[in-house]
Amino acid sequence: MSRTTRNNMKDSSFFHIMTQGINKEKIFNTKENKKKYLKLIYKNNERVDIIAYCIMDNHAHILVKVEDIEDIQKWMKKANTGYAIYYNKNNDRVGYVFRDRYKSQAIKNEKHLYTCVDYIHENPIKAGICNKKEHYEFSSYISKYNGNQSAVKQYVGQVVSKKIKQINEDEIHQNNCFEFIEDDENDKEDKEKICRKIIESFLKMKGIKIKELNSEEKSLSELLNILKYKNNMSYRLMEKCLGIGRERIRRLCGKKKES
Repeated sequence: MSRTTRNNMKDSSFFHIMTQGINKEKIFNTKENKKKYLKLIYKNNERVDIIAYCIMDNHAHILVKVEDIEDIQKWMKKANTGYAIYYNKNNDRVGYVFRDRYKSQAIKNEKHLYTCVDYIHENPIKAGICNKKEHYEFSSYISKYNGNQSAVKQYVGQVVSKKIKQINEDEIHQNNCFEFIEDDENDKEDKEKICRKIIESFLKMKGIKIKELNSEEKSLSELLNILKYKNNMSYRLMEKCLGIGRERIRRLCGKKKES
């Protein structure tokens, strides 16, 4: 996905930003590196309101509110340039640290905004690092919201320009048609690895084996909805990784049969 143009952004004040290490390198692979990048994005955010973030090993997601798109460009340039200097010095290297400059996406509406916050906070779950978003240290879900979903909703309600309808967890994931900037690990091999990691993590959390899912319909439905709506896994891939018929997967996902 290329960077969003200014013309597409003019009607929004909220933007989802993703920045990634060059060649998918793990440029944030230590706690010290993650802390340094967080320090830099907060140091230079005088005109940028950081609503949510998650710093992973090779990329970072940030959701911001700004009055002027130029403020994002200046802010990201300072943060990423500062981090590149730090990273190159600490690793005795030269050259580019980040892939491209950064990617950005305008948020369309209120539900899109809430869903984007949730998407960012659940990145570690999607990657199979943890089972719950409150277990990941380098996310605003812990540092900004103290692991409290109600605090997330309250803050988001405060930063929008009009009164927000209270949206519960079920509504956020119902009929979610929004797309988000990915970390480019979207080829079939990487997608299958991620899918299998999520399944393995889910089974471990539930204390069951994959063969038992056929008779545990409630757990199976929960897993399928996590794969489909939180991680955008295809029916074909879920069928391959779970060994379960595609028609049953469609039914349990609550979706109509595709034409």
